[in-house]
Amino acid sequence: MRRLLGFVRVLVVFASIGIFFIQMFIFRFIVRGRWVRVRYSNQFMRPYAAFACLLLKLKVNYIGAENLEGVRNGLFVSNHLSYMDVLAFSKKVGTCFITSTEIKRTPMLGLICQLAGCLFVERRNKLNIHNEVSELREGLQVGLNITIFPEATSTNGEQILRFRRPLFVSAIDAGRPVVPFCINYRKVGGKPINSITRDSIMWYGDMDFFPHLMDLASCGGVEVDIHFLPPIATTLETDAAELAERAQRAVESVFIPVPKA
Repeated sequence: MRRLLGFVRVLVVFASIGIFFIQMFIFRFIVRGRWVRVRYSNQFMRPYAAFACLLLKLKVNYIGAENLEGVRNGLFVSNHLSYMDVLAFSKKVGTCFITSTEIKRTPMLGLICQLAGCLFVERRNKLNIHNEVSELREGLQVGLNITIFPEATSTNGEQILRFRRPLFVSAIDAGRPVVPFCINYRKVGGKPINSITRDSIMWYGDMDFFPHLMDLASCGGVEVDIHFLPPIATTLETDAAELAERAQRAVESVFIPVPKA
């Protein structure tokens, strides 16, 4: 029965994606100006994210939301565990996500990201990093929230990988704060998460998207904590490597590794 309900949830997910596609295609013809489209795409994403969380039984606990007070816009940075991170975060904050060109080429998921106003970077091409930083800086300067996962990949929740520093330069150049937040998945199917049950929610390595989504929709519900940490101010004198290290230490201070079964 749980598998059947999961299948129905997946069908509803794809139906809502279809509605989102239609809405965003129409929107792209009506609204002119790249950053205006991105801003509204980010805001349109929020109710869809909330609906997807409800449908897939993802309960999100927001901790430290008072740290967002006074932050007009900034560069949000976090550990990365699953595509569900995006839905859980977007439900609370309208933001432009930065993801890889590999995700852009992923069937369905890549198109969703494009219509939702994501920006794409080629992580293996160091020669293009200046253009990518310039694009992020411009987005921050026009008032967008921008979110990156500086580990450059999703993980299995055992540890946080080193935060890569290049994209932090955009916050320094734009004079906007870096806002660290930490994602901890706590329960799967009503029970504390462990090294066995984590694969129902965490998407890493060479996992296929569609089978994983089916497992997620059938797991009986997920609970996640998103912990917002104090913003880190930047100036032109701020060192990008030090900024990345400070952000990582902040995230690690509240990170809870997935326990072994």
